[in-house]
Parts: sequence; C-alpha cells; structure tokens
Amino acid sequence: MKKLRIGELSGLVGANASALRFWEERGITEPEKDSDNSYRLYSAEDSCRFLMARRYRSFGFSVDDAKAMIGAADPEATDGLLARRLAELDEEARRAAALRDELARYGRACSRARLEVGRFEPDVLAAASYIFTIERGSFVGDSARLELSKRWTERLPFATFALYVPGEAFSGVGEYHVSWGFGLGDDQPGSRAIVGSARAAGMDILTLEDRRCVRTAFYRDDPRDMRPGELSPIVDAFRAAGYEATGPAIGHLLEVDGAGGSARYLYALYIPV
Repeated sequence: MKKLRIGELSGLVGANASALRFWEERGITEPEKDSDNSYRLYSAEDSCRFLMARRYRSFGFSVDDAKAMIGAADPEATDGLLARRLAELDEEARRAAALRDELARYGRACSRARLEVGRFEPDVLAAASYIFTIERGSFVGDSARLELSKRWTERLPFATFALYVPGEAFSGVGEYHVSWGFGLGDDQPGSRAIVGSARAAGMDILTLEDRRCVRTAFYRDDPRDMRPGELSPIVDAFRAAGYEATGPAIGHLLEVDGAGGSARYLYALYIPV
C-alpha cells in the first residue's frame, strides 16, 4: 500500500484532518514527513492504529487507555482494561435502571400529591428515615453530619429535601420545632448503609417499622422556616377525619410550582396513626 497524505487518509477513514493530527500528537500515529514539501505521509499501520484508537474511544476508554491497548505488548494487559470497562458499563447500567425507577416513582408521587391536597389517605410509612442537616434555617456544622451530607449528594436523587414534624404538633401542643434537611427512607437504594453509618456516628434516626399512617399533601408559599400556625389547618383537618398521631410526621418536598407569577412548594406529608 502506498503511503497516503493526510487528505487522502481523511477520506479513507472518514475523519477530518484535525482528528488525525490529534492522535498523531498523542503518539498513536507516526506519519513520515515528505522531505520535499513536509507533507505527512501515513502508512497502512498508521491507518489501522487510528481506526483502533477511534474504536476504543467509542467504547468509552480514555485516550491514555486507548494508547495503552494499541501499544500493549501483553494481550493480558488489554484484557484487563476491557474487563474493567465492562464492569464500569455494568455499574452505569445499574445506576441508569435505578434512576429510571426513581424517576417513575417521583412522577407518580407528584401526580398523587396534587390530588391529595387536603385529603387523608391510608398508607404505610417507610421503615426508617434519617433527617437533620439543616435545623432552624441554619446549616449544621457537625463534622459527622457534614460527611454524611457529602454522601447524600453522591446518591441524589434518592435523597430528598424533607421536613420532620414532631408528634406534639398534632396533639394540641402550641410550641414545637419543625426540622429541615435531607431525608432518606429504607425503601430507597443504598439507604441501609447510610442509616447504619448514621447510627454508628450517633446521629438522629427516626425508625418506624412499617407503621400505618395517613398521607396528605399541602402547598407552602415560603420555603423558609415553617411557623407552628401554618400547620393548624392540616392539624384541624387531620383530627376532623378521626385520626390521632402516634409519632412524628415526615414531609418530602416534591416540586416548586411557579404558576401565577409566585412560587408554591408542594409537600407530601406522612403521619403515623
């Protein structure tokens, strides 16, 4: 095979000249320079090395990995890189499937909450929930909690912004404290490891073993601290429906509704009975 100029090789392999120069700069191809006019002259080996590099990149390998596999003297080294990439793709597929399931669950939760504003529907509360990263509008500076917060962000969207309403709010007590933060239930992927770590760190854990509850939904106009009086209509309707709270309620922020020029915040609320 005669040696090809860059334009000829570009047409042969279906790549522009800049792509060919990219791989030359990284040592994948090594074209000769024509002594008369400094044109690049590519060999058959150059074209093969370029095509393999492009193929490895299409599989998601880094430039360095592609270069290592093309220049590997030991086939086992290439096998190791291929096996590692397969494992990465398996993990990506698992995460994509989990994300798809969570997105479907979130869509159902939003639709259901919009229909349940002001109503109380029987349900079963998740087995456990961990909350408290933000309290009274201030970020908690505890090092153990900060470390858990970093882990939560890695697991989003499975962690959700939540509120914790103590049981006394539903028993006529005027002074009570609503806490805010990230919430995670045992029904979410990876949550058992986080709950276990939180217990080991002496964190606040709310455990409700398959507790019967009622769920409702409500809108707020202000994302800041919830004042006790804001819950009064919910508490009154809850009692009028004939229920008595047996523990703290867990609320999850579902969406922000910007209709009408002013934001509203939709929460689902689960109250054990």
